[in-house]
Amino acid sequence: MIPIRLIVHNFRAIEHADIDLSAVSLAAIAGRNGAGKSSAFTLAPRYALFGDVISGVSLDDLVRRGVTEMSVEFWFEHQGDVYRAIRTRSTKGKGKSTLELQQRVNGQWESRSAEKITDTEAVIRSLLNLDDETFTASSMILQGQANAFTGATAGKRKDILSQILGLNLYAALQERARQRAAMLNLEIEKSKDKLLALDERLAGRPVKVEDLRIAEDQHTVTLAMIVEDETVIKVADAQIAVLDGKRARIQQIEREIASIGDEITTLKDERTVQSERLERADKILANEAAILSKATELEQIKKQLVALEARKPELDRLQRDLAATQLDFYQLQDDLNRMGERITVVQQQLSGRDALREKAEVFETEAQRLRSFEEQADKWNILSTEINDLKADHHREESRLKLEEQRLTDKITALEQQEAHIHDNGCLPTCKFQQAAAAAVAELPELRQQLEVLDWSGLVGLTARIAMQEADRVALGYDHAAHVSCKVRVEKRREAPSKYAQLAGKDELLQQLEQQKAEKSERMESARQRWDNLQQQAIDLETLLAPLPELSAKAIDLERWARLKDQISAAREMATNALERLSAIDLDIDSKQARRDDLSEERSGLLLDTLDYDQLQQSLAQSNSLLQQRRRQLAALAERIGGMKAILAALDVDQQERDRLSLELEPKVQRWTRYQRLIKAYGKDGIPALIIENAVPQLERTADEILGQMSKGKHYIKLDTQKELKSRPGLAETLDIIIGDWTAERPYETFSGGEQLRIDYAIRFALAELLAQRAGSKVEWLTIDEGLGSQDAEHRALVLESIKSVANRFKKVLVITHIEDAQAAFDQIIRFDNADGGVEVLVA
Repeated sequence: MIPIRLIVHNFRAIEHADIDLSAVSLAAIAGRNGAGKSSAFTLAPRYALFGDVISGVSLDDLVRRGVTEMSVEFWFEHQGDVYRAIRTRSTKGKGKSTLELQQRVNGQWESRSAEKITDTEAVIRSLLNLDDETFTASSMILQGQANAFTGATAGKRKDILSQILGLNLYAALQERARQRAAMLNLEIEKSKDKLLALDERLAGRPVKVEDLRIAEDQHTVTLAMIVEDETVIKVADAQIAVLDGKRARIQQIEREIASIGDEITTLKDERTVQSERLERADKILANEAAILSKATELEQIKKQLVALEARKPELDRLQRDLAATQLDFYQLQDDLNRMGERITVVQQQLSGRDALREKAEVFETEAQRLRSFEEQADKWNILSTEINDLKADHHREESRLKLEEQRLTDKITALEQQEAHIHDNGCLPTCKFQQAAAAAVAELPELRQQLEVLDWSGLVGLTARIAMQEADRVALGYDHAAHVSCKVRVEKRREAPSKYAQLAGKDELLQQLEQQKAEKSERMESARQRWDNLQQQAIDLETLLAPLPELSAKAIDLERWARLKDQISAAREMATNALERLSAIDLDIDSKQARRDDLSEERSGLLLDTLDYDQLQQSLAQSNSLLQQRRRQLAALAERIGGMKAILAALDVDQQERDRLSLELEPKVQRWTRYQRLIKAYGKDGIPALIIENAVPQLERTADEILGQMSKGKHYIKLDTQKELKSRPGLAETLDIIIGDWTAERPYETFSGGEQLRIDYAIRFALAELLAQRAGSKVEWLTIDEGLGSQDAEHRALVLESIKSVANRFKKVLVITHIEDAQAAFDQIIRFDNADGGVEVLVA
């Protein structure tokens, strides 16, 4: 895998960067701290390929502050093809991420992405045959991690190598094998327990078979006895059915007798009603003369009532007119009283006319003085506003001139100090710092000129204008206290002019009121006369209508006699009909009584025939009880037989289950044995030990080759994986780093800092190659992040020489450093410089 291009937009501190790496082989990455060097070359590729790879940092925290959109585009060559991974992040709303993987085919980009981001990440891991951890370990030496392996104790290096090689996978596999073995062991033990339980149940099978045979014999005998009982019950049922018919006839006769009795009672009730009707008709016919006389008297009274009722609307009209006339009289009386009060008020108002005229004249004089004061106050306020505005302009101009003077003074002072520092530091004229300082000092003459010509004349002009305006304000002679006093006097006398003006039409109003009073007095006298006239007419009409209630009561009393007049002819017919119906009722009653006697005689004969009915019923109940008992015995036997058959069927199932468990047990035992072997193979002394034993010689050979290149053949590496115990016989697991030269072999810890750093890099490079080979994906790219800061100049030179000596093992080597003399050691430099708040990347 070889990087080709990196395009970063709003990623951490980087606003925008487009880095073309196609022509880069060995380069330094330079720039100020915080410019984004590590973000671009260690974090951005990992984020583009594998996503959330920074522990403790959320995806939203990767977006540059102040913006909401971020993207990273990483181009790389892999196995002869060119790919690019494009990943974006938006912090809008709940946040959104995208990932696109593309391959360049015939100059065009074709998508190789899956539907979901997680699936696309799986495609990338499958393509590279790397995950983030292996990718980082094989292509990057991060800041402060060069001696992560060599700086550990000898006893822990094997553990670290196991973690680097990913051997913790075998611990997980061993745990899974243990879990599977435990599950199989649990299943085997359960199967054994089930076999023991099944054997115990199957031991009682012969006894259950014999019990079933005995129960079936008892069932046959009981069934025959039930058939005999049912025959006896059928004969008894036939006899009882005949008797039930006779008993039903008895009940029918009893119902007919009761019905005839009810009919006779009904006829007797009807005879009573007809007798009462005959009696009432006889009474009406006996008083026929009196009824006709009362009806004639009622006709005469009705004529009198009609004549009087016709006069009642006239009385109602008179009473309404009388009430309206009375209301008009009282209304006119109230109007006269109110009009008299108004006349009195107007007369009182006219009596104070002279005093109001004097007050109105005084008010006019004071109002004229107040208008003069207000004109002076307006001029005073205008001048005060102008003076305040001029003072504000004076303050702003003064502040601006002082700030400009202070700014120029501070800048001149700083440049003068920088000018003095240039002459004393001893730097060469070609030094970049010297050149930048000289350019800044060149500004001094111009700044001094600006300070000298600073214009203060505008401030003096504003001061003069303020003084002139204040003199004009004093010349007005405006007295605020006299103004306020005059205003108070005007307010106190403001009502007098309006009251005086209102008296102008009061004389004419007084004449109109007196004329209206005279007119209303005449109308009130006319209303009084009409009221007396209407009252006399009402009294006369009430006297005429006085007999009306007595005549109405008498007419109501005679009304019932008039109604009897219409019933005289009906009474004659009613008497004839009642006599005929009474004769018919007597004949019908005699006939029904004869029928009732015949039915009573038939009932007596049937009662003699059904005397044995109760004894037959008792005998039948005993037979039925015995039959039910035997049927229950039969059901119990059938249930018992069914239960026995179910038990035998369950025992058959148990036998089948036992046969099945016996067949399954042997394969489970064999599988459990295999898992035991896997547990041992995945253990620390199994496959992981073999991998380490095979990896250590390969690591030793590669590291020795790289160290030889770095030291020009002076040193070689030897890795010891075991050492003898001092306290007792035997060997202990370890991973000692032994460094040898032409004189002797010594442990890694005895070498100097610069030599240790070369050894660190040699082993670190070897680990990177080992991881890439084990992953099946060669990473031909190495990034070293700030690996030189802790070294002095001599050791930095040794480390840089070592890095350059092994650069040919990789297609691209990138060294991130902020040290200028280290940057000068590389022919190619990728420089991060500030440009309008962002980052500009220059590949030299």
